[in-house]
Amino acid sequence: MNYQEFVGTVTGFLRESLPCGTKLEMLPLEKNNGVILDGLSIRRQGQKVAPAIYMDACYREYLGGRSLKGICDQILECCQETDFEAKFDTDFFTDYEKVRATLVYKVINAEKNRELLKKIPHLPYLDLAIVFYCLLTDTPVGNATVLIHNSHLNLWNIRCADLYRDAKENTERLLPARLSGMAEVIRELSGGMEEPEDTGVPMYVLTNVQKSLGAACILYRDMLKTCADRFGEAFYVLPSSVHEVILVPASAVENQKELIAMVRDINQTQVRDTEILSDNIYLYSPVSGNLTLIENE
Repeated sequence: MNYQEFVGTVTGFLRESLPCGTKLEMLPLEKNNGVILDGLSIRRQGQKVAPAIYMDACYREYLGGRSLKGICDQILECCQETDFEAKFDTDFFTDYEKVRATLVYKVINAEKNRELLKKIPHLPYLDLAIVFYCLLTDTPVGNATVLIHNSHLNLWNIRCADLYRDAKENTERLLPARLSGMAEVIRELSGGMEEPEDTGVPMYVLTNVQKSLGAACILYRDMLKTCADRFGEAFYVLPSSVHEVILVPASAVENQKELIAMVRDINQTQVRDTEILSDNIYLYSPVSGNLTLIENE
């Protein structure tokens, strides 16, 4: 079954199973790096809030071996959540004082998100952009994020500088950083079943405790200085994804072009399009205290 047939089958099942008057609408949802995904909006009669199901993700589950019935039943269960709307405060985003405590930031690629950045408040940082979102917990679908748009600034009558001030304080508190050796990370991912190869190059993974959108940890106060103190030298920052970066002590690298080639290869073969951060690398100097962009030629 191809993707279009899959979508048609799922929507047909939902039309037969959901109450009369339920509106099903396929919406293009813009994600990171200009990727557009199909979102199936399912709005029951009289509701203001409607869940949107990513059909691309559902199709990947189907190709991975999950039964079509299992996927349809899960979507139906989500739609039939009786207190779905009650759990959302629809007035929440009209009051910045309510939003303020949930506001955090992340980093994304500036060039790949050129069109998106026209619509959202942001701050340039090297070849990246600092953007803002609300981190919501205990929603009907678990943790959720809501990207801040220019329209929110107009609604709240605030500036981008106000967002950055509040997000800077919240992000380090709500999403504290975590620095781990690569070997430790591999053991965790494999449940202790896999021992990493000894490449002779020490590598460390910097992310947040949620391991989500953790590349932003490079912005935390004194974070890079603390890492340099631990290594006792300058180090390279490799953008593994929007979720984490890899740190490599400078003395362990003979040719930085090899690092750039490695990042580019991983981006092309192992990282989802929506999660790529950059094809470039960065060098932190403890002498200058600055992070410098090293561009991919």
